[in-house]
Amino acid sequence: MPIVDDENILHDAILSADFNHHFRKSFSGNIVDENDNFWYISQEYELANFVALMESNIGVPLGRILHNSAADSFEFILQPFSSNKFGFFAKKNRLRMLTKMWQVYGWGSFGINGHAINSSVHPSVISGFYLAMLEFHYAARKKIQWRQLSDNLIVCELEDLDKSLSGIQTLSDMPWAIASSPVNHHSDRLLEKQDLGWSIDGKQSYVLPCDLINRLIFNAGGYVDNVKKSVDVLWQINGFDSRFVTSVKCVLQSCKELFLASDVYVFLNENNDWQAIIDRYLKPFGFGSLDFVESITDTDFFTVKLQPNAILAIGKLVGLWERANGKQAVSKVQLTDASFSIEIKSLLNYN
Repeated sequence: MPIVDDENILHDAILSADFNHHFRKSFSGNIVDENDNFWYISQEYELANFVALMESNIGVPLGRILHNSAADSFEFILQPFSSNKFGFFAKKNRLRMLTKMWQVYGWGSFGINGHAINSSVHPSVISGFYLAMLEFHYAARKKIQWRQLSDNLIVCELEDLDKSLSGIQTLSDMPWAIASSPVNHHSDRLLEKQDLGWSIDGKQSYVLPCDLINRLIFNAGGYVDNVKKSVDVLWQINGFDSRFVTSVKCVLQSCKELFLASDVYVFLNENNDWQAIIDRYLKPFGFGSLDFVESITDTDFFTVKLQPNAILAIGKLVGLWERANGKQAVSKVQLTDASFSIEIKSLLNYN
């Protein structure tokens, strides 16, 4: 998603080069790091708004669940680096690597001693990332409490636990969460450096691991009592492990509502140019797993590859559909061994 520089907006060449070296992308638009972890671009307030929508739809506070999901997702990403040889000044070199990661991800800055974080990322999430980073740095388990002192300042209190690090659990019951993707070339994004990270086209942004959302689905899978009844009406999903049906529906609905709350307008031409809309509104943000199949009467059909960004992509796709058609949709999501098949039609026609 390159931008054209003008006299008012200049990209940071070093930061952009670091980002583009760290991440690769496929022709389909996925953002993948060197260890095949999938990422997506989130703009400044999107994550906080998603969390609020998710809490409303699922009916429970998600602070600690979200924090644990973030810690596990970043620990999983850091795990391959535990075998790296950092040399004679291992601790200093390891910290340098972690600091550069945070800069590339757009997460702001952190203190290793004072335990302060300056970030525009949601406090429950960034404190989870911070915990995983400290545990990796010190090779020991820690307990954390965090307090948000201002919009962007989080202060953490940590204590040691008498536990050693062990391997993080893979999400083997979610076939889309553990898939990989062929990538073709390095990313080509131009980033503008900001006090708390970076922006694209003047919009404060950062990347998040798709594994965060899949672990949120996993960890919130048991909450069913307070879910909004409209969620069940609007989403029919089949082929999923029964433990995750409710949380998948709530993530899908929250992603859809997040898009509908944006100021993005979608115009569908008479030829139903859905692939062009997907290419324009989803692929630049790392959602490159979707393909338009066909339109039959009042129903549009899509396929989504089994990839870690799939659930996010499906939710946003239905948001695009509702914005383009001006109608509320009922969506059928079928998980098979090879892909997701998606059917979207108007709720009025369905009823």
